[in-house]
Amino acid sequence: MELDENPAFDLTSEFDPTGDQPNAIAELTAGLKRGDDYQTLLGATGTGKTFSISNVIQNVNMPTLVMSHNKTLAAQLYAELRNFFPENRVEFFISYYDYYQPESYIVPSDTYIEKDMAINERIDRLRLRATSSLVSGRDDVIVVASVSCIYGLGAPDEYASQIIQIKPGERVERDEFLHDLISLYYERNDIEFEPGTFRVRGDVVDIFPAYMADERRAYRIEFWGDEVDSISTFHPDSGKTLDEEEFLTIYPANLFVTSEDQLERAIESIEEELKWRLAVLREEGKLVEAQRLEQRTMFDLEMMK
Repeated sequence: MELDENPAFDLTSEFDPTGDQPNAIAELTAGLKRGDDYQTLLGATGTGKTFSISNVIQNVNMPTLVMSHNKTLAAQLYAELRNFFPENRVEFFISYYDYYQPESYIVPSDTYIEKDMAINERIDRLRLRATSSLVSGRDDVIVVASVSCIYGLGAPDEYASQIIQIKPGERVERDEFLHDLISLYYERNDIEFEPGTFRVRGDVVDIFPAYMADERRAYRIEFWGDEVDSISTFHPDSGKTLDEEEFLTIYPANLFVTSEDQLERAIESIEEELKWRLAVLREEGKLVEAQRLEQRTMFDLEMMK
């Protein structure tokens, strides 16, 4: 949905700053506007530090990253900030692994241990929602994150370039539109409508974005020939129409979107590095290691292609 204007942060609370809070809020706000590299807010547990910072966020009115050293505290801050800013976008971005075992190789026994993991799908959807909010152009976004946010996810420009934008009255070939959805990692499923899928019923295309799962909102696009006739949001469980849309932006269903050109360049680079590394291992007499590296890398390259 296209925004008429960029909303500002709107702090909602039945309390007003008291005690040392007004002075702390004023000093922190002034420091940010001066461009201070860092500031420290001191206070014991329960003294209203999150409330004070929320006032600073409202005063400065800029996208904000709140980092926590663990997931438990991040979840607590996320819940508190959502209560303080119900009309703004407060997002959650933590590691989506419930369990992770990296792959390893024991040379003496020629033992290969495969990578194993368990991904929390709900957290993955929250990460998608956070990313889509950031690239939407809105300034009223708060992302509460663990240290997992420091790891690379790809270029933001690349992610933003993959979005689909349509509006009623626009000429769009339906089959081409479906192909574009697949390129954004949406899967067609006409039977089980779930986050990250779309279904097709004649000239009607329903899309359930993964980043809208917690809101339980899906999009319905109705075509008339090669023209978009109408766009609406509806509840994916009841089918009840919620809103009519004048403009729609669809973000990728996966954080790791890559263009064909970039993927080809990456594959060429990996192949060149593989040749060099294999030559080094063979020259050192490490034939078993070279064989294992070649097998594993070629398998991964085939999956990428």
